[in-house]
Amino acid sequence: MIEPTCEREAGGTVKRRLRRAGRTQLAWKLIDVNAAVGEGHKARAIVDLVSRLDVSRFEEPIRSLEHGPGQSALDPALLISLWIYGYSEGIGSGRELARRMKFEPALLWILGDREGVCHSKLSEFRTGHGEALRDLFTQLLVLLESGGWVDLARVMQDGTKIQAQAGQDSFRRAHTIEQKLEQAREMVTELEQQEEEAAKESARQHAARQRAARERAERLEEAWAEMQRLQAAAAGEGRDKVRVSVTEPEARRMKHGNDGGIAPSYNLQLSTDAQARIIVGVGLTQEAGDGHQLLPAVERIEEEWQRRPAQVIADGGYTTRANIVGMAALEVDFVGSLGDVQARQAAALKSSGIGARYGPAAFVQIGEGRGSLQCPAGRVLGYVRRSRKRGLEYFQYQADGKDCRSCPHQGECCPKRAERGRTVSILQELPEVVAFQEKMETEEARQAYRQRGNVAEFPNAWLKEKIGLRKFRLRGMVKAGLEALWACFTYNAMQWGRLQGQLRLAAV
Repeated sequence: MIEPTCEREAGGTVKRRLRRAGRTQLAWKLIDVNAAVGEGHKARAIVDLVSRLDVSRFEEPIRSLEHGPGQSALDPALLISLWIYGYSEGIGSGRELARRMKFEPALLWILGDREGVCHSKLSEFRTGHGEALRDLFTQLLVLLESGGWVDLARVMQDGTKIQAQAGQDSFRRAHTIEQKLEQAREMVTELEQQEEEAAKESARQHAARQRAARERAERLEEAWAEMQRLQAAAAGEGRDKVRVSVTEPEARRMKHGNDGGIAPSYNLQLSTDAQARIIVGVGLTQEAGDGHQLLPAVERIEEEWQRRPAQVIADGGYTTRANIVGMAALEVDFVGSLGDVQARQAAALKSSGIGARYGPAAFVQIGEGRGSLQCPAGRVLGYVRRSRKRGLEYFQYQADGKDCRSCPHQGECCPKRAERGRTVSILQELPEVVAFQEKMETEEARQAYRQRGNVAEFPNAWLKEKIGLRKFRLRGMVKAGLEALWACFTYNAMQWGRLQGQLRLAAV
């Protein structure tokens, strides 16, 4: 092979001629944004969707009028479109969204002939229109219902933990918060009286210091009020163990199911229509458990839709006897997973050394009302009391100690303290719970419950993986709730675009 003639450096090394990147040279480039954002792009679907919705409630605070004095305000439809696109790309920061407007074709296309929007206006818009955003969320649901994609025939309920902005080390006990609050109040007073310091600083610097001190004092005031509320609800020694975050008093420590870690969080409650996996209800709570969230979720749906869902399906965290009774009162078909009382009874018998053949089912009730029980040996156990355990009501019956000591079954039926006589607790199940248990034995109910995970957990995963809503960027229940609503609105918007055929993606 003949090598091409080329220049050689000292030592005989061949010097190759390469075309290298020049990163210091300024260059003007022409970008065809319309070509970059072609048909089927989600930016076009977002703008089309927003154009179909009434955004007049976002315009109400605007004071600038046509043919009148004042600077023109930014079009709310533009800001809504920017935030929907941002959330769909996992951008939850106003600064990051403003930065990308300088070069990202989709954002340039949404902006049109505008140069960009500053991050402060983006952030103010996101948190400044709570009621208008809820109205927009409702409008989108109506649009989806008119397309036949929502019917409330079957709704899945599920919750997921989202971390708060508060840090793990921000939780303090009452005496520490009280000390910090007193210090913060003194600092505010000092800054207001420091005329000499104000003269040394610029007016802007001094005002900034005063504002920071006031904000810190306000947060500590909120923390102290929250501490007093929680201590009032706590009993006895539990009052001294209460801790509250000094940076975000409304946050609560919660255990996350994915890794088992505990972090300051809120519990996001989602109601999802099974037909097209559309979110039809959104709630945010400080409670880590889901047991008290089912009935409020149905109330939110009824308030939103002026009717209740025909059927609601939820996992074992929601399936409590109180919820079963409550859903029956609302005339909503509830499908869930109730804990096995029989399994708990079997475990209790085993721990007491009682044989499986001598459980409560082996004792026959005789007489009317509470009556009495007859044991396998034919002896009678009289009624002694009513008790409650884990929210369940039991009637308790007790045998005569003489009968138990002389009984041939004593070793298996009453192995411990036979002289006291065997005590048997009979569960008095509510009629609604009995009907629920019978229903859950049917194949139809079991088949419906098997669909729960595929529908209920899909939006949770989408919000965390696609939008990146694993940790709220905004502090406090109100603002975190708005951020959750923006995320859920974006989710529904993307589903609308897919169902409309405007997005080419097979799954959003």
